[in-house]
Parts: sequence; C-alpha cells; structure tokens
Amino acid sequence: MSTEKQSKWEAYKQPVILIACVLVGAVLGIVLGDKAAFLYPIGQIWLNMLFVLLVPLIFFSISSSIAAIGDTRRVGKLLIMTIAIFIITAAIAGTIMFIVTAIFKPDTSITIETTSAAVESAEQSIGDQIVNTFTVSDFPDVITRAHILPLIVFTVFFGMTVSTLGEKGRAVSEWLVNMSTVFYQMVNILMKFAPIGLACYFANLTGTYGPELLASYGRGLLIYYPTMFAYFFIFLGLYAFVAAGRWGVQHFFKEIFVPALTSLGTRSSAAALPLQLRACDNMNVPREVSSVVCPMGATMHMDGACLATVYEIVLCCALFNHPLNGLGDYAYALVIAVAASIAVSSVPGGGAAMETMLISSFGFPSAALPILIMMTQLFDPGCTLVNSCGDTVASMMVSRFLYGKDWYKRAPEKAD
Repeated sequence: MSTEKQSKWEAYKQPVILIACVLVGAVLGIVLGDKAAFLYPIGQIWLNMLFVLLVPLIFFSISSSIAAIGDTRRVGKLLIMTIAIFIITAAIAGTIMFIVTAIFKPDTSITIETTSAAVESAEQSIGDQIVNTFTVSDFPDVITRAHILPLIVFTVFFGMTVSTLGEKGRAVSEWLVNMSTVFYQMVNILMKFAPIGLACYFANLTGTYGPELLASYGRGLLIYYPTMFAYFFIFLGLYAFVAAGRWGVQHFFKEIFVPALTSLGTRSSAAALPLQLRACDNMNVPREVSSVVCPMGATMHMDGACLATVYEIVLCCALFNHPLNGLGDYAYALVIAVAASIAVSSVPGGGAAMETMLISSFGFPSAALPILIMMTQLFDPGCTLVNSCGDTVASMMVSRFLYGKDWYKRAPEKAD
C-alpha cells in the first residue's frame, strides 16, 4: 500500500471500523429481536464510563481554559459571543420549521387520549424555571450530569476567580491544565472500545424497538427528519463556511462523523461531548474556545430541539384550536421555542421541561402532554444529532470572530 493511501486509510480507519460495527450491531438486533437484550450491559457499560468522565472533563477543561486566559474581559467576550451564536442559530432553525409547516401542514388526525398523569413541573413559575435551570441549592447537586448548566456556571465562576488571583493562582491554573490533559487522555483510551460499545448498544436498540412505532406519527416524521437533515447539511455547512470557508466545510464534515454517529445512536449530547472536543482539536479550534462552547452547547445550544419544538407548537395549535395569527403570535412562538429548547437537558428523555413549558406558555390542556411526549421521543435522535454537531460548528464560528479568518492556521493545541 502506498504512503498516500496508507495515510488516507489512517484518517478514515476509525470511522470505517465504527460504522461497520454499528451496522453489524443493528442487523444483529433486527435478527435477534428481544433476544439482543443480552448485549445491553456491554453497550451501557461503555456509555456509563463515558458519562462518568463528563463532569470532571467539563470542570477541568473549562476552568483550566478560563484560568489560563488571565484577561477577564476576554472571558466575558467569549461567553457573550457564544450565547449570541446559540440564540441566533436556534432562531434560524425555528424560522425554517415555521416555513416548512406552512407548506406541509401537520396531520391532526392523531387520537388524543386524556391522561391522569399530572403535568408535575408545569406549575413552576418562570422565575423558578430560571433559578432551577442555572443554579442548584447544594454543592453535591452541582457535580452531577443531571445539572450540567449549573455545573458550567460554577466552573466559569471558579476559573474566573483563579484568573483574577494572578501569580497566586498560577499553581492552581497549572494543576487544572494537567488534570484536563489527564481526562482528555482517558477519553482517547475509552474511544478505542467505541466500536464494541456502540455495536452492542445499537443491537439492543434495534432489537427492542424494531421497525415499528411509525403509525399515527408518520407525517410528523416525514416532515421533521427531511427538514432536520437539510438543516444539518445546508445550514451547519453554511456556518462552517462562515467560520473557515471551503476548508471549514470540508474538515467539519470529515471530523463530525464519529461524534454525529454517537449522538444519533445514544440520543445524548453529553455522550458525544468528549468526541466533539476531540473533533475541535483535530480542526485546530483553540482549547480555550472549544472547552467553553461545547460543554455550554451540550445544554444550551439546541437547534434540533428548536426545530422539533416549533413543529410541536404548530401541531398543538391546530389540534386545540389555538391558531397563530399575525407576526406577533409567530414571534412569541419563536421566543418560546428558543427558550424551551435551551431548557432541554443533554441526556435522553430530557424534554420534560420543554413539554411543560409549552403547555403552560400556550395554555394547552393536559391532553397535549402524551402527544408532546411521543413526538419528543420520535424526534429525539434527530434533535440530538443537530444539537450536538451544532456545538462543534459554533466553536468554529466563535474562533473565527475571536481570532480572525485564519484562526485554523494557528499552532495546534492537541492533547498529549
């Protein structure tokens, strides 16, 4: 094999092996059906190990990057730019879905079954939702993946505090950098077992659910998934072009393959987070950018969820005779969709906050809850794919606006 062919094989070896193992797992699941459940522990063990690394990885990567910057004004600029990009891209996604649903109307023939299940968190005030989204009341709660956004708030505060100490904080800053290197390496080691872990996970997934499940919600799937894939390839590609021209588009779609497959298969932005950070490394995104943008994005950057939320708003408005009239109603719905998508958790099945927020904001009856729950479950893999991969391209755009158009030509910052 020539040197050129060998280098190309090395570049694509891991994705090829991974997709081959996932396909084998999926076929195995379809053939074995429920019997494929015996593979579940293997896949879940691998996924749990990835989850265990999540909290310390977020803490050390963000805090070390911020502590090393030294200029708190630069930190503030980074955070403001990151949040602005999150909001703008989510609003674009929501607007696109409004246009699509205006052309292809949602199916309103779904059987609505009332349920005695209470909308438990729907009674929370907006103030309580804001407080619970950004903070927790006890320190042990902040070091769990169930409270990623409060963890990020605490970590940013910690990193900025170390930064303000100057020379006194240097030893702490160096320790944080060393610890972040350790956890990056742990992720690299764990990823060597990704083909086995994801193959087993997919086998159980396809064995449990099979090709069924697409009955009365078929039209929703036919509308959402083509829109989602169009947004993925066209708009994420456009954002990559804004970040780094043709180079950005080419390298983004090359490096995003493994994180995209992981997020699609596991339905978890959190599971794909270490892989997103590694993809950013491979594209030479500065660590001080990716280690802040990607973890924040895992909880706050939800373009895929915004696509789904707008569809669900339009569907429920049609089902419950709550028409959207005029630009004011659409603007309000878009604000709610963006806000609700930001409230979505980064783990599978984390759409309860979004669903209850929609119900309380529009005054939908409790009968809307089972519809929204089912829709969220069906849309969740596609949502997670766009949510997660959008974090990587957001890191590229932040790098473009912070460091200029040639940001990717800077000296690489690879993990040891």
